[in-house]
Amino acid sequence: MAVNRLTGEKPNGQPKRELPKLTKSVVSQLMAQMGRKGGKIGGKRRAANMTDEQRSAAASMAAKARWAKQA
Repeated sequence: MAVNRLTGEKPNGQPKRELPKLTKSVVSQLMAQMGRKGGKIGGKRRAANMTDEQRSAAASMAAKARWAKQA
């Protein structure tokens, strides 16, 4: 088994399947997927660790930023 790993062969004698080439677009897509996953977790965890006053202040700042873009 260790010999197969070192030589790159599968136990039945077939060569290992090569991984596809990583292009900038493939890497970008993978990083976007990872970011979305972390983003889904991050906001909930951040809110859980904030006090009521901190959540209110953050929401107020976000609302002001949204309205500033429209003006």
